[in-house]
Amino acid sequence: MFSLTVPPLHTSILSSGIPLRYRNTHCPDLLRVDLMIRAGSVFQQRPLVAAFTNMLLKEGCQDKTSAQIAELFDAYGAFLYYSIGMEYAYVNLLTPKKCYRQTLSLLRDIYLSPAYPQHDVKVVVEQRYHNYLVDREKVQVRATTTMNALLFGENHPYGRQLKESDFEDFDRELLLDFHRRYYLPSRTEMILVGDVGEEELAITEEIFGKQVPRTTVADALGDLPPAQPAASGSYFIPKEDALQAALRFTFPLVGQDHPDFVPLKVLNTLLGGYYGSRLMTSIREEKAYTYGIFSSHTVYRNASYIDIETQTDIRFVKPLIAAVYEEIERLQNEKVSEKELSILRQYLSGEFARMMDGPFTLSDLYISTASVGMPLSSLETQMQSMKEVSADDLQTLAQRYLRKESAYEVCVGGKSL
Repeated sequence: MFSLTVPPLHTSILSSGIPLRYRNTHCPDLLRVDLMIRAGSVFQQRPLVAAFTNMLLKEGCQDKTSAQIAELFDAYGAFLYYSIGMEYAYVNLLTPKKCYRQTLSLLRDIYLSPAYPQHDVKVVVEQRYHNYLVDREKVQVRATTTMNALLFGENHPYGRQLKESDFEDFDRELLLDFHRRYYLPSRTEMILVGDVGEEELAITEEIFGKQVPRTTVADALGDLPPAQPAASGSYFIPKEDALQAALRFTFPLVGQDHPDFVPLKVLNTLLGGYYGSRLMTSIREEKAYTYGIFSSHTVYRNASYIDIETQTDIRFVKPLIAAVYEEIERLQNEKVSEKELSILRQYLSGEFARMMDGPFTLSDLYISTASVGMPLSSLETQMQSMKEVSADDLQTLAQRYLRKESAYEVCVGGKSL
């Protein structure tokens, strides 16, 4: 396996108090700006407020309409993207270097003073409501929301399920209030990569430092309520009109500070994390129970899980469930061969190399680690730990964490199991 070196981001504090992480990543004439704002879904007092506050930023500001904003970004050849997570809201700008002053000024106006026109709020809420009506009939969506509620509790921010009443009486004042509370310099980080030089740093300080008022509001993430997980076991949700069933298996693991955390990433990859994994080889290739089955290592700030997801014909639900546990038992009872372990290490090396490929990937890596409370340098430590995982380690981890009695199993679809 190759040695991974993650170049560090330089840090300065703008006059507004916003931390700026930056690096010249040698992308001629292009820049990428990311705003990480501690304004994710966990902070909302009502479902959907955080998401709508984020996605409607572009619908006008104090002196420009949404059409004018769109026309200006188009004229500059720049692109603006928005997304929402549990703890953070994200705004991403890709811009030509020659237009950086103009596009960054637009981004500042959107960040500071969005208009949230009531008409646009109504349109977006109606669109999202119709999407919700469609999504709630999908077996894979039901399986995911059910599993989250089981793991965290229905009243926990991670486990709460949307209801029709959540879309009622949505007024722009809800978004304006959330924006006033959480879209603050004291809750914002800025990442700048690409063709970054002294001029770009000076422009950034001028526009997001001197022209953004400093706030003194505490920037702590806030305490999440404790999770209230249901008992582990098998849960079935009937859906008689479904031709396929969605299946989810979840195994609770450990937090990031536990020595097993990184080796469990390797175990997950072996189990179902890539095309040549045990689950894909056995259940898709050999038994043909499904078109695809995979596992993922899901990480939260204070917990992690191995999740297995798949869909299958109603007829194959029982044999597929049995086949999943058969593969887990193989990992528990038989050591992985050196040949398979070598292939696994080569795959992981390739994945890390892919993560580092491109002038803007450093932003993605910083965001993915910072959003769960990990330093960027932890990626190098993880890579080194993965090199050292042995066949004995993987067998021990499978025995310790992939126990059937601790698993949560959800099936949605069909009349009965």
